[in-house]
Amino acid sequence: MAETYEYGEPGQEAGYRRLRHKIMSYIIAQAIFAVTEAGVIEALGAGPADVDELARRVGVDGDALARFLRVLVAEGLFTEDPHGTFALTEMSSHLRQDRPGSLRHLVMLMAGEAYGAWGRAAHSLRTGAPAFDEVFGRPMFDWLSQHPEKQAVFDRAQAGLVTMRMAPLEQWDWSGVRTVVDIGGGNGGLLRTLLARHPYLRGVLFDLPNVINEADLGDRCRLVGGDFFSEIPPGGDVYVLAQILHDWSDDDAMRILRRIATAMPAHGRLLVLEQVIPDDDLRHPEKLLDLHMLVLLGGRERTLADWHELLAAGGFELLRTERATRSSLLVAARG
Repeated sequence: MAETYEYGEPGQEAGYRRLRHKIMSYIIAQAIFAVTEAGVIEALGAGPADVDELARRVGVDGDALARFLRVLVAEGLFTEDPHGTFALTEMSSHLRQDRPGSLRHLVMLMAGEAYGAWGRAAHSLRTGAPAFDEVFGRPMFDWLSQHPEKQAVFDRAQAGLVTMRMAPLEQWDWSGVRTVVDIGGGNGGLLRTLLARHPYLRGVLFDLPNVINEADLGDRCRLVGGDFFSEIPPGGDVYVLAQILHDWSDDDAMRILRRIATAMPAHGRLLVLEQVIPDDDLRHPEKLLDLHMLVLLGGRERTLADWHELLAAGGFELLRTERATRSSLLVAARG
């Protein structure tokens, strides 16, 4: 009988097998995308099933499905009982569409064009420039503006992440605020939630004209189309930047901040919802996302020290930071 090795066993062979697993991990990511897109998650959400029944439910090849499930059972996304019946796990339940903060949208964002850009990640390593431009011929947001169907997918995915991003804002005291300006707010998912929870608030949704054309937030919200490198709507009490600055280099992020500092009154506050990279050598999603921003956009995630420095360069003083699961809230005032 051949000797076998598990990933956790000590020795050179275990390290070899762990490394092979890491090298091939893009297969796992794409397998998760494939079963999610095919509807396997939602089908099993309705109840456990064997491969043949599941394949009929979602309209896929039964043998292929069994092979996909074999990989993803080992990764903890599904369970299989002795009778060959598959079910969701706590991990894969986060992919259900009806779960608050569903990661289904993240799966969709990481596939498609993003996945294609990662095929040229070495370009970003050599040059420090985004590989997306190299693969698709133009910056990602410019490319999306020329492909409305892809822009719609991107906007839906961003809207789907609002629930988790909103968490740090739930503790914010909005009682003295009259007008909140959401900079780069997409189709208005975050602002819509804020206005629904706080009836006294009025909002301004600011983004590119082709983006806000699809937004409908009622008569308490004004839609303003424009470019945040050139102009920012003035006079808001609170300005929100939710996952915007990580799209940009430090120089470009500083330009955005300076525009906001010019537009914001002295009493105003800037609320930045972003990841904060921990100062350690452990694995964190923020460190992976940092590379993703580089490869797609030439942007970056930042440590707390980085945020202090960037905000100061943009005309702000960081008052406090509130950590949360999906995003941290950085509260800043004009410096």
